[in-house]
Amino acid sequence: MKLGCSSWSYHAAFRAGRIDLREWLRRCAEEMEFDGVELADVHFPTTDPAYLRELKKLCIDLQLTIAGVAVTNDFASPETRAGECAKVRQWCDVAALLGAPVVRVFAGWAQAAPMPAAAPDPGRIVGLFRRVFGPPQRDVRRTWSDLAWALRESATHGAERGVALALQNSQRAGVVRTAQELDQCLRDVGSPWLRVCLDPADLPHRAGIDAVLRKTVQTHARVHDVQDDGSDAAVHWPEVLRLLRLAGYRGFVLLDYDGDEDPETAVPRSARYLRAILQTLARRELLTAPDATISTNGFSSANGARDPAVEATPAP
Repeated sequence: MKLGCSSWSYHAAFRAGRIDLREWLRRCAEEMEFDGVELADVHFPTTDPAYLRELKKLCIDLQLTIAGVAVTNDFASPETRAGECAKVRQWCDVAALLGAPVVRVFAGWAQAAPMPAAAPDPGRIVGLFRRVFGPPQRDVRRTWSDLAWALRESATHGAERGVALALQNSQRAGVVRTAQELDQCLRDVGSPWLRVCLDPADLPHRAGIDAVLRKTVQTHARVHDVQDDGSDAAVHWPEVLRLLRLAGYRGFVLLDYDGDEDPETAVPRSARYLRAILQTLARRELLTAPDATISTNGFSSANGARDPAVEATPAP
């Protein structure tokens, strides 16, 4: 597994104008030594091809892999679905120019059906019902069918450009929240170019996770409350990353910080913590592999020998 960072981790700094994509890429490479980056659509000042080529060349010079592009989209709203599909298609084109293999998307957000601006008087009985039970809700089955169509159409566009879509779970008002729903959505869409972006911190439970791990091409390490040692009390990352390792996941683990602390202090601390876990897992795998030999500093180990330093996993 490789450690990367999503530009969303620095969203507060981007919004305040303290940083731009060029400076952020330089910090990711030279100060925090990430292997790759994910670029969020809201942080691009322009999608002019000349600017995109400049960003790509900068990543080449910094030896940073552009792991993916992220889109803020909502396929669940019928009022804006056509425009959202067009937006995702545009960012598939951007990803192709940048050489990014993945565009991260959401299915959409669970919302109440809006009332018409000039709705007729519903009458006393219907009016009382709505006051008691709230506004009418969307037809869940119809919403699911429509967003599956939007994902299929978008995945087809991405496939024509060699770019896969990665669907992320979102427990916070998302239509697709659980691992089971991720798996079902991929089945309903039926496109080999729609895969999974797993956000373990936003799963309500682990049920069904084995099925989606085989379809995961991105993992987001969402952290909120970064402790002094870089850990987050809400998620035991050593266990989560070990589970990914056991499932054979070899892709990027993208740090996605969304807390209240200044990202310029929180993100480096969290990055050191996650990197230590990944290094520990990698060393442990080498030491337990058949006929494993490590030649670093003249030390070697074979057939299951243990290095005491490897056993020290960072505290949660």
